Amino acid sequence: MTTEELAKIIGVSRITLSKVINGAGGVAPSTEKKIREYIDRYNFVPNSKARSLVGKKEHIIGLFSAYSQKNSGASSDITSHFATEMINLVVNNAQKCDYKTLVYLTEQQEDTKSIERIINSSMVRGAILLGYDTGSTEIKHLAERGYPLVLVNQEKDSYYDNVVVVNMDDQVSASYAIEMLVRNEHRNILYIGCDRHRLPAIRRQKGVRSAVEKWQYKIDKLTEINCDFSEEKAYHEIYRMYSSSETDKPTGIFAANDIMAIGAMNALKALGYNIPKDVSIIGFDDITISKYLTPGLTTMRCNFDKIASVSVNSLVDLIEKRDTVRHVEVPVEFIERGTLSKAKKTQ
Repeated sequence: MTTEELAKIIGVSRITLSKVINGAGGVAPSTEKKIREYIDRYNFVPNSKARSLVGKKEHIIGLFSAYSQKNSGASSDITSHFATEMINLVVNNAQKCDYKTLVYLTEQQEDTKSIERIINSSMVRGAILLGYDTGSTEIKHLAERGYPLVLVNQEKDSYYDNVVVVNMDDQVSASYAIEMLVRNEHRNILYIGCDRHRLPAIRRQKGVRSAVEKWQYKIDKLTEINCDFSEEKAYHEIYRMYSSSETDKPTGIFAANDIMAIGAMNALKALGYNIPKDVSIIGFDDITISKYLTPGLTTMRCNFDKIASVSVNSLVDLIEKRDTVRHVEVPVEFIERGTLSKAKKTQ
């Protein structure tokens, strides 16, 4: 669609439409609001802007993430260490394939109009998506349109020939983390999880529950709390729990990501607990800082570089019409450091 065609639909002049598109000002607020509503409705991007990016047949892929300040209430623009790692690694891996990367953070979980608008404009030839809710109807709509897509840690299956899913082996890995606590004779276990409708959170919780069922004769109690993948929430919840007068406190903690594990460690230290003598902790992800903590965090290591390289290579294969595997599960590795030991014997 051209600017002339859209201007005619809206009922304004092409010059007025161009002023709004280019942020030139001089347009009544009510008119500008109406124009922007039509731009969103039609997912309109001016051809000149699209050409400026895709001219000379440049190869560009999109990396879209919902991990942003406005949809999480966090204090930074990118609120997930996983997303931060992925952005750097996707850009690097794309360069190896002679592709450039357009990185875009959507403000809301359901905000896929901007994604569709960018893909429609031919600014990118395909997209990697991460951080969106599992089963999102908006993402399904994008897939149904036939765009080459790679969904990272979002869906169990691809369902479409133009979609590849790349996941971590979350469920098996979470189950193994609980098993390691059991092997270290922890019978009272705390799981710090997240109730967001995202595949990693869902699968890690299933892994924990399957392990508890398997090892029920060695586990006296499992407590689950929701800390929303947040260090701050984990700190406050652990501080509240371990400063209470209750004597039957968990001796082993498994956190669904390293950030929550770090929050738990800081709370326990503030209360004077010894890690791991009093409480053992296992995290998930193995973000860069985890090995530099005191003590170093025992965790389940995600191979971020493998996830990024598989995602980029799979997307390039889709774009260039080559055969590619539609479903990839990347293994997770157990890394033992200083936060895991045998459970303290009760007197």
